[in-house]
Amino acid sequence: MKIKEAYYYLFYKLYKWYESGPFVWYSDWKAGISIIALEIWTCVSIYSYLSIFLNRKISLSITEPSGFIPYIIILSTNLYFFSSSHKWKLYFEEFEKWPKRKNLISGIIVWSIIALIIFNFIFSINLMKSLLD
Repeated sequence: MKIKEAYYYLFYKLYKWYESGPFVWYSDWKAGISIIALEIWTCVSIYSYLSIFLNRKISLSITEPSGFIPYIIILSTNLYFFSSSHKWKLYFEEFEKWPKRKNLISGIIVWSIIALIIFNFIFSINLMKSLLD
């Protein structure tokens, strides 16, 4: 699986999850925002670990290049892949044709990665707090 296809598959799983919930409006926007949040949390975790290993505070302020460049990259990739074009709909048709077993295994991998990102973010924030105290 290519990275681009994996990216669309992540969007697909989040979209399907939002579609199965009680509020099925704007599922594509909710999936896109969820991916943005996951990417920002990953970025913050990386910056936290860099701060710890380099023993210096690295700022993620929007007024500094080290802060706004990652955010611009994250937002522009999401706009390109999901908002500005509807290429994701072609991938959805392909994912719908996948065998049940392949879809199940891929779904487990996707949800495991999402859980890992969330737990890693929480861990990195707690680690930073403990080092600052």
